[in-house]
Amino acid sequence: MAVFSLLGSKAILAICNFLLLACGFLLITGGMLVLSDQEKILLSRLLTPGPLSNMPQPFLYYVGIGLAAVGLVLTSTGILGCWASCMNNYYLLTSYFLIIMIVLVGECAVYAIAWAWPNCLGLEVDPEDLTKSLQRNYGNVEQVQFTAAIDLAQTLFNCCGVESANEYDTSLWRLQGLGANLAIPRSCCKLENCDDSKAYLDPKPINLTLCQALEPNRHEGYRHLEGCNDGLQQWYRQHYLVFLGIGLVAVLVEFLVLLSTILMCTRIYKHNQEIKEDAKKISAEPKTGVSSVQSFQRRTPTNAYSNETYAMTNSFRQNYKLVDRV
Repeated sequence: MAVFSLLGSKAILAICNFLLLACGFLLITGGMLVLSDQEKILLSRLLTPGPLSNMPQPFLYYVGIGLAAVGLVLTSTGILGCWASCMNNYYLLTSYFLIIMIVLVGECAVYAIAWAWPNCLGLEVDPEDLTKSLQRNYGNVEQVQFTAAIDLAQTLFNCCGVESANEYDTSLWRLQGLGANLAIPRSCCKLENCDDSKAYLDPKPINLTLCQALEPNRHEGYRHLEGCNDGLQQWYRQHYLVFLGIGLVAVLVEFLVLLSTILMCTRIYKHNQEIKEDAKKISAEPKTGVSSVQSFQRRTPTNAYSNETYAMTNSFRQNYKLVDRV
């Protein structure tokens, strides 16, 4: 019965290891997909400034690297878990358990912070802060990435500015003439190449003159007047929920792996204890020098039986029978 329960715990651990390996491969694939999507990475530069805002790359770039790294760790740990379950080795199982525990605690801490205080990590779109950043940094030669992110948002969401196009009237881009005397960026105009995913790099307005006209009756229909805040908020919520969902699935799989590892260790311990008890019982049984002993009385020459007894082993039984017959 103990053998069957041990095999059952091995089967459960094998299934959990398979789920862990699948989760690791999915995280690696997700990280690679995030890193390959340059537009999403660039758009994440518009998130509210936080601890990661001064990093050389936008936030999603580090998220992609983190997903790939966690996926690699889970895949390697899953392979270690398969090996440990086959070897029935306490040291391997303990190492396996500790690695999963460390990853699980780290992920739970990150996800708890991301869920309760997303602004601590810069995971929030604050219109007021973003408006100040736009008026201060758009068009600045030292903020090329931020400028490209604003242009991408304006071409992607068909908008202009954060709340409205009027924000450019008091921006350093307009006051310092960084836009070649344009009233608004060309990415705020309705474009001929709006279907091109790279349109933000070279926006081509349908009519640049009417788009830049200051009179509302002239530029109406040639520029976007709504702000980008609503589009950014929707984009942020979608990706935020997707990443939290991925993290929740990974945490549940790792939690199942921990439970199956504990069950496996318990079964191995009980199995080893039963083996030791059986060995003690066998060693406690009395040992005999012969496998089978028969006693008999020796016949005297007068066919009378004497009181002397002798022991005969199995190896001499047949010979004795032959002699007796004679």
